[in-house]
Amino acid sequence: MIRTGTLESAAANRSKFTLANGTGYFKSSLLESPPDAPVAPQSFLVEQDANSVILSHFHLQNEFQVVVQGEGSFGRHPVKPLTIHYAGAHTGYGPIIAGAAGLWYFTLRPRMDFGAKFLPEARGEMEKSAKKRHLLGGPMALSATDTQEKDARCEEVFPPQADGIGGWMLRLPADSSMAAPDLAGGLGRFYVIAQGEARINGATLTRWATVFVTPEEEPMLVFAGESGADVLVLQFPQ
Repeated sequence: MIRTGTLESAAANRSKFTLANGTGYFKSSLLESPPDAPVAPQSFLVEQDANSVILSHFHLQNEFQVVVQGEGSFGRHPVKPLTIHYAGAHTGYGPIIAGAAGLWYFTLRPRMDFGAKFLPEARGEMEKSAKKRHLLGGPMALSATDTQEKDARCEEVFPPQADGIGGWMLRLPADSSMAAPDLAGGLGRFYVIAQGEARINGATLTRWATVFVTPEEEPMLVFAGESGADVLVLQFPQ
């Protein structure tokens, strides 16, 4: 299965929300899925208000978050573009604190989740047997647009994990192509166009498009356009 969402198409559903503590944010959904599907990818962009706080919480699904604009912190860890955060299901994290310019980040999940479970109030809903997991990678710099490089290369966001979690940045000069490394044990991968233009599964995609790919479709070859591309590849565990 391959599912694609673009920020342009998500503009129509961009909506403002306000949390109980007064924090406001815009949300734009790129991918949504039926909740009862065995694999139901979800991707959306959060634009968190300047100088605001999303209190510590957890989710019922595994997720990656990719910081794309502004600065702030996830818990005690400072974040800025492109910081990549992974939190396993039932793993508490936060607070998410936005700086003076706000904080924008994509949230990517292999299955639909329907909202944060805030701590400590929802601690009773947290499965004690769930494997608690955090990873933080980056910040990953974008490639220089005037680079003279001719060969595609792959950089690790963080070392591949034994349970199938992986993260890579494909650096693709103009008119080049590459597949991300194979890593056994994954449920599926998101591809995020971080810069430039790339073609995946025959579709030409621009910046901040997200593509979810299940393992039977791999290896997925990514082709860069005439300006080159940086493409994040983030793999979930089973």
